[in-house]
Amino acid sequence: MPESRKRAGHHDYKKPADIPAKQRTKGRILWAILLAVFATIFAYFAVGDNYKLLALIAVLGALVGYFIGRGMEKDVTHTHD
Repeated sequence: MPESRKRAGHHDYKKPADIPAKQRTKGRILWAILLAVFATIFAYFAVGDNYKLLALIAVLGALVGYFIGRGMEKDVTHTHD
């Protein structure tokens, strides 16, 4: 059994991600903002000036965008050999 945890043969070895952590965090925020804006624009054309519904759709769009961005970050960090 290897002594160093940074060696590829160790069972706890995790290959470092190609994208820095700071940039991955910005990916979550970017997707959340983009989907919130686009969801609000589409909803505005669908429902008009119903501001409560537009706010709800913006929040839902941001949540969906956050989870999409988080999933993409996990895909980047989990590399399979």
